[in-house]
Amino acid sequence: MHNLRSAVFIALVVIWTLLLSLAVPLLWLANAASAKVRAVSQLWTNGIVWLFKYVIGLDYREHGRENIPDGPCIIACNHQSLWETAVLCAIFPDASIVAKQELRKLPIVGWFLHRYPMILVDRSAGRQALKLMIEQARAAVGEGRKVLIFPQGTRQAVDEPMAFQPAGIAALYTNLDVPVLPTAHNSGLFWGKKTLMIHSGTITLSYLPVIPPGLDRKAFQAKVEQVIAEEAERLIKAAVAKAPD
Repeated sequence: MHNLRSAVFIALVVIWTLLLSLAVPLLWLANAASAKVRAVSQLWTNGIVWLFKYVIGLDYREHGRENIPDGPCIIACNHQSLWETAVLCAIFPDASIVAKQELRKLPIVGWFLHRYPMILVDRSAGRQALKLMIEQARAAVGEGRKVLIFPQGTRQAVDEPMAFQPAGIAALYTNLDVPVLPTAHNSGLFWGKKTLMIHSGTITLSYLPVIPPGLDRKAFQAKVEQVIAEEAERLIKAAVAKAPD
């Protein structure tokens, strides 16, 4: 049943994407502002969240919403599946996501990412990539928007030790002077790293108390890695303990 639901879900996502791609020529001809591009993108992500819930039977609950700052902040989230990318876009509709430059090459999606605008990083460019990332993130914060980053840099399975690539999150923290919202979830229990099969259930998404600006770089790195890793592990253990035998 999970295989069938997953196949139907993927087919419907492709159809939904193709339908919304019809808006691209109109947006392009009108030289649409980022707000309009984001509106179409939000329609796309909300549709995917709906498909997760009603096709797969995969829902989510949020803990700690009171910790979310009203204004700009950096959202630092663990990365286990593609679920969190779509859902966090729906939850934070104006946030700019730090993503790899290669995504710009994707048909349709790449155009939207560029116009959104997302913060697309060429990871082979070293210091220059960090500089451009900071400039784009500063622009997003200047517009009153949040910045979302996955400090692990790539998806990691739930049974892998959590490994962070600290340069990106540390560069944002030390240059933007805004709080960091550590965020953790257990999506990898329902959608594995190397599989297209998605399981039904309820993912827990947890927002932890913010880390204020102004900490020493090393102290910040240690703090953000510790709280995210510990919360992710707690959420995984809690879900496994509740699972039927």
